[in-house]
Amino acid sequence: MTTRKGSITGPKSSQKLNQDEEEAWTCAKCTKIFKEPEAQLMECQRCKEHFCISCLKKTKAEYSMLCKTDAMWFCGKCRIVMEQHAVTDIEIEKRCKQIMESYEERITSLEKTVENKCDEDKVKQIVCEEIKSCNEEMVKIMVKEEVSKIEAPITEEGCDEDKVKAIITEEISKIQKPDNKGDSDSTNNEIDKAAKNITRKETVTNVLEEINERKSRENNLIIFGIPEIDEESKEVRENTDKERLNELFKDCKIQLDKENLKTIKRLGKFNREKLNRPILVKLPSAEPKITLFRNIHYIKTNPKYAKVGVSNDLTQAEREQEKRLWDQAKKQTEEEISGDYHFRVRGPPWARKVVRLKKLDS
Repeated sequence: MTTRKGSITGPKSSQKLNQDEEEAWTCAKCTKIFKEPEAQLMECQRCKEHFCISCLKKTKAEYSMLCKTDAMWFCGKCRIVMEQHAVTDIEIEKRCKQIMESYEERITSLEKTVENKCDEDKVKQIVCEEIKSCNEEMVKIMVKEEVSKIEAPITEEGCDEDKVKAIITEEISKIQKPDNKGDSDSTNNEIDKAAKNITRKETVTNVLEEINERKSRENNLIIFGIPEIDEESKEVRENTDKERLNELFKDCKIQLDKENLKTIKRLGKFNREKLNRPILVKLPSAEPKITLFRNIHYIKTNPKYAKVGVSNDLTQAEREQEKRLWDQAKKQTEEEISGDYHFRVRGPPWARKVVRLKKLDS
């Protein structure tokens, strides 16, 4: 439970005392300003707005009791939203757990495949079977194609490209060319099976690459709408961007030193006619990023940031999915008959979906 009294007399009072004495709390309902440390206000855990006990119609005894509890408190509007999303959050957690279990099974299966692969005796056996089912020229063509796909050693003992070539060449030289061509249908079936295995391997590889790329971007942000100075020096432009980003983080109640901004990079080529390139920000951890999204209302309500937008650093696959969802939301909004609702895309990067929202009265 966050109250003005609790924020001053709580466990971290020594750290927050000076900060709270300087920062006044304003009641979101009556707009009355409270500067006294003993002022009786409560803070919504979701929107971070403050409410005095008079507007909440609570007694001093009730307020005193709430100050002693660890219960979370929400204002009327936020409580409705939290109740609606409670079931959805549980479903998202279950879905994430299922996805992670599925990935773990795939990775375990892939590790077992790698451990059992490229055994020298097994290679000889496969080559013998292939040679028996088709003619020598066909084998040479297939061998050439497969060897060209080898990118790196699979086990510590070797089995590199030269070794595979040597094993196959040795086996071909030991076996006489068959008198007949064999069953061509059987050969085609084997080739089809090999193609399917290759496709399956490529799919697993793509999934793992996508997971790794998302992991590398999880602490990143893309910030739009911050003007770029018309300066030839790249260093001067970057220092100016860092100062403006620090100001933005400070306005969102985030304490972040310049040194903690791991990387600041404008996306695209410098163009004096279009000084408004988006900025890629790499943060040291996900914590300041989460806090920024939690306090995003400070940006949206500040006229200084009227043209500023913040988004996650999405992969190509995530951007394509985002575009499909927004196209779907736009179509559903156009088809909405009553005109009282519009459709938007909401949710974390791993669980984005189209939701119906009631239009605010203008």
